[in-house]
Amino acid sequence: MMDEAQAKALRAPFGNGVIETKNVGSRIYNFINHAVVTDRLIAVDPNWYWQPMALAVDGSPVIDANNGLWIRLTVCGVTRIGYGASEPHQKGADAVKTAISDALKNAAMRFGVALDLWGADSSVMGVEAVTLTQPLRSVPPLKPVETTNPELATFLDQRRPESIPTLVVPPDVEPYCPHNETACRIYKSGTSNSGKAYEGLFCQRSPYSEQCTPISLDGKPWRK
Repeated sequence: MMDEAQAKALRAPFGNGVIETKNVGSRIYNFINHAVVTDRLIAVDPNWYWQPMALAVDGSPVIDANNGLWIRLTVCGVTRIGYGASEPHQKGADAVKTAISDALKNAAMRFGVALDLWGADSSVMGVEAVTLTQPLRSVPPLKPVETTNPELATFLDQRRPESIPTLVVPPDVEPYCPHNETACRIYKSGTSNSGKAYEGLFCQRSPYSEQCTPISLDGKPWRK
C-alpha cells in the first residue's frame, strides 16, 4: 500500500521547465503534458498501471458518446478512477490516444499529481504562487451495514464484493424467529398481492401459521 513518502512524492510541485500554458478564451492556464505525468508515476511506482472500466467486444476500451472513457489507475497498490476525452475535431486513433492521455492525467490528479495546477486560475497567479482557493476535505469512510442476522450478512457480502463487509452485531431483543433459529429462512423477492415489491428472508415452515416473521434486507421485521 502507499506510504506517506510515496504520497508526498506524487504531490510534489513541478518546476517551470515542464509546465506549459494554453489559452482558453480570455484566460491562460498552466498544465503539464501526459509524458510528464507518466514520468512522475514511474518515479514513484515503476509497476503502476491503468485499466479501462469498460471493454468492447474486441477488447479495446469503450469510448462513450462524448469521445471519452473512464479508467482505473493503480499506483502503489491504491486504485482511483479518472475520466478523459478527446477534442471534438479529433477522430480515429488520435481521438483514442488523446482520451487515454487525458484520463491518465485526470486519474493522477486524484493522487495529487499537479493538483495545484488543476485547482487554480493561472491567469491571475504565477506558477510558484498557485494555491487552492479552499482546503481539501477528506472523504469520511463509508459505514458498514449492520445486522443481527449472520445469514443476511453473508448474503449481502456475496452480492457486494467491493463494498465494506456487513457488520454482524448481537441482537438487543428477542430473535424475530419464534423457533430461535435462522435455518428456516430463505431469500425471496417479488411483488405482493397489493402490488408492493418485497425482498427479504422468509420462513418456509408449514403450515403457514407456524412461519416466523419475514426479515427484510435491513435485518428488521418486514410485513406486507
